[in-house]
Amino acid sequence: MSKTPHMALEEGGAAEIPGVERVKQTVYDYGLGALFAANVFGAGSVYILADTGANFGYLLLWTMPLAFILDLGLHEMSGRLATIDKPLMEYIRDVVGPTLGKVFAVTISFIMSFWAISNYAIGGLALTWLSPLDNVYLGTIIVAAIGLALVELKVYDRIEAAITILILAVFGIYIVLAAGLDLSADAIAAGFVPAIIEDVGYLAAVIALIGTTVYYPNFFIQSSMRPSKGWTEMNPYRRDNLVGITIAITLSTAVIVVSAATLAEGEPTLTSPGEPLMAILGEWALVVFVFAVFLATFTSATGTLFGAGFMIPQAWGRKTVFGDVAFRRVVEGLIVLSVVCAVLILEFTNMTPVRLGIVMPAINGLIGIPLTALALYYANKKFFDHPLWMRVCFAAIVLFMFVTAALTAQDLYEQIIGWL
Repeated sequence: MSKTPHMALEEGGAAEIPGVERVKQTVYDYGLGALFAANVFGAGSVYILADTGANFGYLLLWTMPLAFILDLGLHEMSGRLATIDKPLMEYIRDVVGPTLGKVFAVTISFIMSFWAISNYAIGGLALTWLSPLDNVYLGTIIVAAIGLALVELKVYDRIEAAITILILAVFGIYIVLAAGLDLSADAIAAGFVPAIIEDVGYLAAVIALIGTTVYYPNFFIQSSMRPSKGWTEMNPYRRDNLVGITIAITLSTAVIVVSAATLAEGEPTLTSPGEPLMAILGEWALVVFVFAVFLATFTSATGTLFGAGFMIPQAWGRKTVFGDVAFRRVVEGLIVLSVVCAVLILEFTNMTPVRLGIVMPAINGLIGIPLTALALYYANKKFFDHPLWMRVCFAAIVLFMFVTAALTAQDLYEQIIGWL
């Protein structure tokens, strides 16, 4: 059996301790999926999911299995590109040409940074709640600085391991939340039946949920991971994807369920999604919750920008790998841009950090996901001879993304205008 990068030992070096070696191998096998889950479950997701449960109860639970299927299908397409070392952005550049490729990469990277804007703003708010600091703007800058430090770790394995630990910690907190409640199984089951309701904000909530769970930067990241992972077959990608997507969707479902059962209707606050945990375990649990939000903030914000770290150098015709100089400079530049935009938006509009966390993923779902899905479909059509059933499934995913965006655009626009 060939050795993985974690298993290989330098000639004459000391052998790894078996338990440590197993941990390293597990991180290597599933760390990319954990990174994707951490990207999905950022601070913005917490408040979108809490807002959905509080205002619509269990009615939108049907979007979670749908998001699971959509995510698996899109990751299948991006993983196939990774097996042949053909990053999605390179394909787009080849098709539309260098100039339009650069415009596309810069535009989509800027839209990606909306996630970072909202996450850093929420992170700054969480930091002011956790510490004597009383300036949200300064807190936002500090959280972004932590993101910069994460990028400067440079070594992919370390970032994988850190993200794995953090996302499992957040996941554990929500298991505690769900375990302490007396939930109605019939009401929950009814929520998994798809329904479209004419209610202000309902369709905006649909696109927000899709936008925060079907996380398109992950597809640009995954299609670029061949140099870091070295996987040439789909099975390792499928296994890794399945674990990461399952964590993200299960966790998202738990937040909706808990919020529907415990929160009053209305706009969530920084601490409101954690109030059920406090009721079960005491006031200290609310501190744990806000700290988890803080962790989810900078992991998701920074991890999201990893997609741009690949895209922009690739649009300029440069081969890049995770953590190289071009990758880091792009990510760091977008972190700085994101924190500047966050401070300006908070200062000159009526947007709050929590409102930003709800709106920004929805904008990405409206614009970024359909375009990415379309590019993935045609890239797979060019490089692979898929059977008819698979082509039909992939095409259905793309069509669904465009139809959903068209149906929800007006509702989202009205919500944004109302909040501004």
